[in-house]
Amino acid sequence: MRVLGISYEGLVAGRGGAKEGPYGVFDAIRLLEPYSVFFERSVTLEPQGVVEIDGMGEVAALEIEEVVSEDVPAYVGGDHFVTLGLVRGFAKRWGKIRVVVLDAHLDARDEFRGDKYNHATVIRRIYEEVGDVTVMGVRNVSGEELEWAQGKIKVVPYKLKPLYTDTPVYLSIDIDVFDPSEAPGTGTPEPGGISFRLFLKWLKESSFPLVGFDVVEVSPPLDHNKITQTLAATILREVGAKFFG
Repeated sequence: MRVLGISYEGLVAGRGGAKEGPYGVFDAIRLLEPYSVFFERSVTLEPQGVVEIDGMGEVAALEIEEVVSEDVPAYVGGDHFVTLGLVRGFAKRWGKIRVVVLDAHLDARDEFRGDKYNHATVIRRIYEEVGDVTVMGVRNVSGEELEWAQGKIKVVPYKLKPLYTDTPVYLSIDIDVFDPSEAPGTGTPEPGGISFRLFLKWLKESSFPLVGFDVVEVSPPLDHNKITQTLAATILREVGAKFFG
């Protein structure tokens, strides 16, 4: 399974370092066995290099949209804003898609610090373009975001709910959906996150056609003993084993 890195970091709300994420995750991939004990099949992860995004905001989204390729299903960020460009690229190829996001935050503000195009607004921008968004694992959110989300996007707080759909799905995994005890190396860690075992259970119980996915917000400078980048690499293997193995 081909994996492309996208090095991008726009507006920083917590601690930085997400632009180094692809490099750290690719280092971890080199040490990872291809066999998934959980899904009992192998998938070889093939890093395709890292694209350095020069622009910011909407310009960056346009640059990222251009790197989406039909033969590359997996992407590593970068901060969560990279998902907007990736979703645009997949929607252009697949038409109607459903975007499923695993994230500690709703990321659905209309603007953040006077800017409409950043990691804190990305889910609202995605909803405006695809209209079918589910966010699971949310546990730190503003009242403004919750009020806006009512009747628009599906929000599942704290937990993951098995997903069953025939609509093509794009999956975005913000590493901060996991508990900081398992993923400390991220800019805005939040207590009370899911475990990797719960994530595997969700993967096994869910049934949907996956067209593409990303793992974002890994920050190697904050990653004690490199356990977060190892988690991200393992996520790539397990998702790949289920859907592309």
